[in-house]
Amino acid sequence: MANKPKVIKRSWVFERKPFERESNNETFYNSWAWRKTRKVFLSKNPLCKHCDANGIVESATVVDHIKPIRLGGDRLSEDNFQSLCESCHNKKSSNESRGGMGF
Repeated sequence: MANKPKVIKRSWVFERKPFERESNNETFYNSWAWRKTRKVFLSKNPLCKHCDANGIVESATVVDHIKPIRLGGDRLSEDNFQSLCESCHNKKSSNESRGGMGF
């Protein structure tokens, strides 16, 4: 059986834990109010907004906050929602986490 390689600790490298975020919104995203609001919004807006703008028909699986909650965006207002496919949501979130503002 193969041996697990040794992990080399480098004190000068910042170690980030998996799935670590600046704020924890787990309570909100598991709430009844969010799950109900998300379900209704996706039924009204079944297509990904960004794919649709590029002429691609892709079903939406994620309700995204246009203005992030941590920046003062309204949590349950449909004016602050957009429906996105998982790929577009991951691109947008990645860009926001690096200091950008979405796409």
